[in-house]
Amino acid sequence: MTSHNLIVLSDIHLGSDLIQHARPDAPPRGRAASRRDRELVALLDWYRCRREGRRPWRIVFAGDLVDFVGMAVTPITCELQTEPTEEEREYGLGSATDHTIAKLRCVAEHHRDVFLAMARFVAAGNTMVIVRGNHDVEFHWEAVQATFREILLEFGAQAPERIEFSDWFYYEEGVVYIEHGHQYDDYCAYEHVLFPVLPSDPRRTDRSIADVLLRRVVRPTRGMKESGHEHASALDYVRFAMKLGLGGLVGLGRRFVVAIGALLVLWRHGMKSTSAWVKKEHERKMSLLAEARNISVLKLRALASLHKPPVTRSLIRVLAGVMLDRVVFSLLMLAGLVWLLVARWTPLLGVAVGACVLSAATGAWLFYRARGSIDPSEALRERAARVCTLLPTAFVVMGHTHSPEIRKTSSGTEYVNVGAWAEEDDEDNPSAKPSTRTHLVLTEVDGRTVASLLAWDSESGPRRFTPSSETDAA
Repeated sequence: MTSHNLIVLSDIHLGSDLIQHARPDAPPRGRAASRRDRELVALLDWYRCRREGRRPWRIVFAGDLVDFVGMAVTPITCELQTEPTEEEREYGLGSATDHTIAKLRCVAEHHRDVFLAMARFVAAGNTMVIVRGNHDVEFHWEAVQATFREILLEFGAQAPERIEFSDWFYYEEGVVYIEHGHQYDDYCAYEHVLFPVLPSDPRRTDRSIADVLLRRVVRPTRGMKESGHEHASALDYVRFAMKLGLGGLVGLGRRFVVAIGALLVLWRHGMKSTSAWVKKEHERKMSLLAEARNISVLKLRALASLHKPPVTRSLIRVLAGVMLDRVVFSLLMLAGLVWLLVARWTPLLGVAVGACVLSAATGAWLFYRARGSIDPSEALRERAARVCTLLPTAFVVMGHTHSPEIRKTSSGTEYVNVGAWAEEDDEDNPSAKPSTRTHLVLTEVDGRTVASLLAWDSESGPRRFTPSSETDAA
């Protein structure tokens, strides 16, 4: 790291409020998005004007810079080469190359000040690296990467070679390893990180269970948040649905059923032998990456083995992941109670009821285990300790959870989660999970790397992050 200092940010989610195609009543620009843009521009300009040790900055966006998955942009078919599917006509532009380029152009115009600030940052002699996350998996397409560079050049960046893309991770040997972290979250992971395309339609990127639910259920539903589901129960969803009124309840139920159907299609396609060619291309790209980075392909395979298998690989996990088991269990319990009220009680009936209750409890426990934890924080911490046994580094840095932290791993390396800049607007209530506006700065002092996890303050600039600041960072 002798030639530059590092800034690491994650989970900015530009374009996350472009959902008007799915929700016409959504405001054109949310208050949280406007505040995020304003403060992100201020951060970029702050560091552009302040070098440490006369070294230029290298800024690494550690995934989810753009929310391609979460936005819902109206397809204009005359401008597209890839004909929109029925799903894309209903929920907005999809993940094909030309669809994604159209969405990126919309994002650049919607967040013009941010793109201008990024261009100024690069034009000042600094460099930029974009690591792919689960919300911007469409950066897989080289044409989308080229369009991103073109946009920054249009805004004055001047040097496209200073803008790099990483399909998996960013690594400086002995110093820092950076990736988004979604591959350790089975609700957001993709089967093949280096070639995340649909086996049934390689013109489009793969989809996780989280992608499907976000696009088909969360974004079109007023008041439903992307975050907070790790603590929600089936009863919480029922209460939420009741607040929508009869029409809203029916609409939510329809979207939920359609989403389950889409997940079953993903599961079925993943079981077909046609997916073998995707794995082969993934392996080819891994060999190319090993050669380019001068890392053993065996180490890269060991690193990939730390990834969690996607939920969509297992039918039981898909059903448990959408709590369908709890819905069925609740309906059966209700039907059983009604039947008991009208049935004549006998000893044989008591034995049958006991057996049914025991079977139902066992089934519910098995489905609960299959569902697993939705919060991936612990998985990221555990995997960070194992990453550094494969690739020597002082710091393992991730995002994804939106929860900043810095702690020692069992192997002595420091694990850092850089938190998030994204923040969900709610027209009726305050944000369920305020943004922490955190970032990591790595500088070289007297030959050693010093790390600082900082929170952005709109009045004073960067300040050291403390857990208590998470509640007032917004």
